[in-house]
Amino acid sequence: MINNSYLTNSITTQLSRDIQDIRSRLDRTSSEAVTGKVADATKHLSGQIGKAMLTQKAIDAIERDNGLLQLREARLDLTQQSLDRMQQNLASISVRALDALSAGSPVERDALGADARAQLDATMLALNARHGERFLFSGDATDKVPFGTSDALMTDIRAIADASTDKADFEARLDAFFDDDTGDFANTFYRGSKTSSDADAVTGLNPAIRDTIRNLAVLSMAASNDSLSNFSNTEALDIIAGSANKLIQADADLTQLRAATGILQQRVSDGMDGLAKEKLVLSGLLEGMTARDQYEAASELKSLEASLEASYMLTARLSQLSLMNFLR
Repeated sequence: MINNSYLTNSITTQLSRDIQDIRSRLDRTSSEAVTGKVADATKHLSGQIGKAMLTQKAIDAIERDNGLLQLREARLDLTQQSLDRMQQNLASISVRALDALSAGSPVERDALGADARAQLDATMLALNARHGERFLFSGDATDKVPFGTSDALMTDIRAIADASTDKADFEARLDAFFDDDTGDFANTFYRGSKTSSDADAVTGLNPAIRDTIRNLAVLSMAASNDSLSNFSNTEALDIIAGSANKLIQADADLTQLRAATGILQQRVSDGMDGLAKEKLVLSGLLEGMTARDQYEAASELKSLEASLEASYMLTARLSQLSLMNFLR
């Protein structure tokens, strides 16, 4: 009786171990049936672990590169939007300027001055755009707002007009103010850096931007009671005509600048598409290394469940035999 009891207990102990093992396999196989991936990738890969690690490293590198491209994409998109806002009404303002010249009416000049000033305000707001904490048009000085207010600029331009003796003197003073090397516009009003280490960036001193601001500022003084009235009527009209024509050229230059930005956007988009294709290939390769046939896992799961049920039944019978042996 003692020998039979010992044998029964030994079998029961082994069954308990088997049941624990089956339950662990059930958990693992259940996960594999759901996810389609092996639960223990390291054990499964064995000799291929080095290849798998290199593949994963390549995928991680692609994700980092894609993150950088997404950052470039966002900045270029905001730059393009800012340039678009700058350009939206330039053509209509030039037309209004020509209308004011042909009509010779103070009302037309007043309307031109108001429209030009509104566009100047919109332009300055667009140029002070930023992405996160980075100001887009400040060159390398990305932590600085590139431009002051329209009011501050107009104060300077009106002072130039008030100090000028005639049209030629006014234009010469404007040239000096907007000179890239020594002028107050580049060295005082513009607060960013003149250079940019980011090849995608457009600085506030780009000629298309500078000329747009200059001629909008001049046309903002077109109203009959503003600073252009300091000149003779003929000279004032000549100044308006000259700025209107220069604004048309600035509009064309902005179109070219936006086209160049668009090319960069397309390159970034193509780069992201290329990375997506590379990641798809590498991810497929990695998944192939760690994939588990879900149909096969489901079949094994049923077999394990049956084994577990049989083990429980056998354990129960052995427990009854042990009890009977004890009662004897």
